[in-house]
Amino acid sequence: MKHPKDRPVHPASHERPTGRRQWMCLCLLLLFTTATRANDGSYFTSGNQLLPLVESDIRVQREVLTLSWGDDGMADVDVYYEFFNPGAQKSILMGFEADPPSYMDTLDRSGAHPYISDFTVAMNGKPLAVATSIVRSDTLYLDQGHVRALDLSEYEVDEARSGDYLWNTRANDDVPIAFVYHFEATFRPGINVVRHRYRYKMEEMYYRRYDLTYKLSPATRWAGRQIDDFTLRIQTRDVPIHFLIVDSLFRQPVDPTIDGTGKWRRRTMKSGVYGWAATTSFYEVFLHDATVEFKAKDYRPGSELWIFAADGTETGHLDHASDYYAHRYDVSFDDDIFNTPLTREQYRRFRNLPFALRGYVFKDKGLDQYFRERWWYIPDPAYRATLDSLTPEERTWLREFDKEHGTAGRH
Repeated sequence: MKHPKDRPVHPASHERPTGRRQWMCLCLLLLFTTATRANDGSYFTSGNQLLPLVESDIRVQREVLTLSWGDDGMADVDVYYEFFNPGAQKSILMGFEADPPSYMDTLDRSGAHPYISDFTVAMNGKPLAVATSIVRSDTLYLDQGHVRALDLSEYEVDEARSGDYLWNTRANDDVPIAFVYHFEATFRPGINVVRHRYRYKMEEMYYRRYDLTYKLSPATRWAGRQIDDFTLRIQTRDVPIHFLIVDSLFRQPVDPTIDGTGKWRRRTMKSGVYGWAATTSFYEVFLHDATVEFKAKDYRPGSELWIFAADGTETGHLDHASDYYAHRYDVSFDDDIFNTPLTREQYRRFRNLPFALRGYVFKDKGLDQYFRERWWYIPDPAYRATLDSLTPEERTWLREFDKEHGTAGRH
């Protein structure tokens, strides 16, 4: 008989992820760039950087990039910069360019991106005014130091283009667009601190539940062509997180440090679908309640940052989720996973995943052995498997999972 603590029950109804793929590339040109990825690749808006294209005086002395996400589909980005200006005070037009989501049903006439919120910039402790504009992404949209925005009264959403274009009702034509958040930054002599924060809705995918990139190369446009002191910091919020990071990010090997309960390793994963395949080396990281940091001096990116959910960690293939992750998040190309009735053991393993991720020590020998064989499992004898220890999303999923598969647990 299963120990009662090995089978917590209840939670509310579950909304399954929609098939709608929401994706966007978030490019902070000159300061930083982040992006979500979707389908089989990613793209960044080509060209069209906000001035200055190259800064010959001011250098990036320090950058601390902090990323966190939880179980609500929202990611938080916090970037701390120290710039050093060796000369006289100067003002520079700076900006953040974001590609449109692949699906966009409505148009915010203010020019704000539909999936970016709480966008703020502060310089030397004072908030900066940020303007939002929608621009043509296939032309230079700077005009004498100002952003040339589209007159949105002439445009409407072109749903045939899945959100990547707006339809010009007067010209009877569509135009590719980008969203631009721009601001004037005045650099005093010496050290200047820039702090930037925003939130965005993470993409829902079929084979990985989240997938995001952060473009570090714009930092090489500043004087010195590097980040003198770079820190990548990733921390848990309300749920344990398990993810992969492409390790070509660093030209020289970097061993991360973890503050709290977690672990990391290097591994090679297969990638590719539709008949082609490749292998790529990654950092695999699991954080229970912790922060991981990667640090580098005189940093010049070996590649852009690429982070995504480690749903395929056991299959060894980026596009094929492990059974338990597939059932928890509905991520898989293999429909047979969802069409085949669960065995009793599968049911027990899948429904106990949220508790195993938090280190619950199972009394049942079969469950205990199964989870101890998972690389990410870290036993925590102090943890008690209660519904209150889970997120609202997990409790919702658990109830729906029991409704759909509970008969398997009784056989």
